[in-house]
Amino acid sequence: MLRPRFDAFIEALCAHIAGEGAKRRIAGPLIILIWQRLRRLAARFARLVTTPPRARITRPAGRPGAPHPLPRAFGWLARLIPGTASVAAPFRALLDTPDMAALIAATPEAGRILRPLCHTLGIRPPAPLRRPRRPRLEPPPETPSPELPPRPEPPAHHLAPPPNPAWPRAPGATRFNPPRRKKPA
Repeated sequence: MLRPRFDAFIEALCAHIAGEGAKRRIAGPLIILIWQRLRRLAARFARLVTTPPRARITRPAGRPGAPHPLPRAFGWLARLIPGTASVAAPFRALLDTPDMAALIAATPEAGRILRPLCHTLGIRPPAPLRRPRRPRLEPPPETPSPELPPRPEPPAHHLAPPPNPAWPRAPGATRFNPPRRKKPA
């Protein structure tokens, strides 16, 4: 039941991206990259639903993944192609079904597929999909610093001079005001 609804959503989203992308003159290679990303997520979801979960293969720590050519900001697809949010409504409804909640609870791989799609569309993931917050790192305990000997007083000639008292004004003197220019009439 989940796979046909998810596939229908991806097809509708790709069709919307194609139509709006052509109207808004978005570069063809960018549209193709978006399609590839969406179809890859759909294939991973289909594989997840049809086959039992398998052990996760980890990459060696030193080898980074391929560079990401698409934007990464929250909701970037909805900003690039307006109207995407209305197409994404069935996906949001699908996320709220009990079948999807059971799948998410049973397999952590579902979160690794659905969270990036939610992020791309600007949908806040439902509670079962959210990652737990990382605990804050406690600051290291302060170690008492060894007692340092007091600093010696600097010599008198290095001290700053005392502040000057206000300069006395001559009797009848006022503050200097520059003359004002007269405007020509």
